[in-house]
Amino acid sequence: MQKEFKRIFAVLKNGAIPEIKVAKQELEKLFKGDRKKFIQNAHYALEQLEEFDSIQNPVNQAAFVSSLSLFFFALSDTHFKELKDFVLKVICHSDGHVREQMRKTADWLYISVSSRVRPFMYPKGKKLSEKQIADREKAKNEFAEYLNDIEYLMEKYDDGRYDGFEYIDDMKPSVYKSLQLLWSDVTRGGLQNDLHTPPLTILAKREEIENELLEYIREMKSDITLEEIQDVIYEETEVDDLNDVIRMFDMRSPYELQNVIETLNDAWNYFPHKILDGLCPAEVFSQNQKAKIIN
Repeated sequence: MQKEFKRIFAVLKNGAIPEIKVAKQELEKLFKGDRKKFIQNAHYALEQLEEFDSIQNPVNQAAFVSSLSLFFFALSDTHFKELKDFVLKVICHSDGHVREQMRKTADWLYISVSSRVRPFMYPKGKKLSEKQIADREKAKNEFAEYLNDIEYLMEKYDDGRYDGFEYIDDMKPSVYKSLQLLWSDVTRGGLQNDLHTPPLTILAKREEIENELLEYIREMKSDITLEEIQDVIYEETEVDDLNDVIRMFDMRSPYELQNVIETLNDAWNYFPHKILDGLCPAEVFSQNQKAKIIN
């Protein structure tokens, strides 16, 4: 199958648009025809990553990156770092079409880490095997590094022109916008919150708060979701952001509103915050108290 790969990649790197279209179809046919054999030979694509810079035409570069999707599917679990480094390189490309194709292909990296950090278990409550636990910890480390690298690049390409934009879609095409979109892709499921395992007391309190909020949401018949509340708290930059969460609720009486505010205060203290490196204020307070005792 590697001979077929070699021929197809040659077309992707140098062919005209009609030839590229046929090459992509042939690649999909190989995958559907013998998926097991495709996966066994998928490592051929790793060698091709080094050839990207030699491709002169952005159209071919975009086609090359787009066609890597099936290989990312096959290799993301076992070659995450190599693929991640390639993504972070190409997402900074000067051509917007190339960046967008890279962002779409990169989604397989997120699917890879999310499936390993949050493995599907049946029946519910079944314990993870030792291998699954090891895979989960490895995936957490890979994902944490991925997030840190994206944040570094966002800081690098943030020249201040985008401060006035509330929505990413309103930004003009740029490397910074592509990085913001990539960040949105990899944080859409809140997987970053799983990178840290809080103490059991924190987890128990957090579950209690989540249940209370869900009950309020049901009573209100609101479109608000628990995930939206968690996201606002996680992304907060100042204490006043808590008011944004409070405004999500429209209770009928001061008594009901007071109950909601108390629960939201608890949520603020027990849900993770990005500026606290994924910890919650209650954890930080506990750690500080322990540090005082030790000292």
